[in-house]
Amino acid sequence: MRWALIIAIVSGWLSLVGLLFIVYLLLAEKKAGLGKKAAPHRVVAGAGGAVNEAPALVDAEAGAWGLFVMFDNPSMGLNERLGTLLASTGAVSESRTKTFTLAGDSPRNPIHIANAYPPGTLPSFNHDNGTVPIKGISVKMIKKNRSATPNKLQLARLVTLTREITRLGGKAVDAEKHPVSEQGFQAVISGNARV
Repeated sequence: MRWALIIAIVSGWLSLVGLLFIVYLLLAEKKAGLGKKAAPHRVVAGAGGAVNEAPALVDAEAGAWGLFVMFDNPSMGLNERLGTLLASTGAVSESRTKTFTLAGDSPRNPIHIANAYPPGTLPSFNHDNGTVPIKGISVKMIKKNRSATPNKLQLARLVTLTREITRLGGKAVDAEKHPVSEQGFQAVISGNARV
């Protein structure tokens, strides 16, 4: 009878340890998958007490913080104006990646400007404005590691550049493709955007 009691206690203990191990694995898997899911919505107060949703900056697929500009009327003339704007901001064409880089206020985290559709390449705009009108631009800072936070000076420069590009005839959207308002831009600059 004593052996039966000992076996029952050991069995109960092993069952409990096994259950805790399974729970641990499920929680670890869920936590590891959080980087791929959208961040929870965060709300910020705007001017006059109005409540606005803070834009989402994290682009989990690209491993970057950034915004997008979608052009209302893509054209070859718009390509030319975009090239002129990028040259005036000091953005440098990277021939290897076919993107542009802007050192801005923090050369450690340069701002990368690329075509949003299809993702990646832009013409150099020096001798070539491309053969297809550009439909959208991504303006982003690459995340160096998973726990890094964006540099606030660079976020301000990212917002300034995004505003300048929208003046060419587009609208700014966040990483979740939601429109970014002026209050949303202020949330990014003040560090209240969802990262």
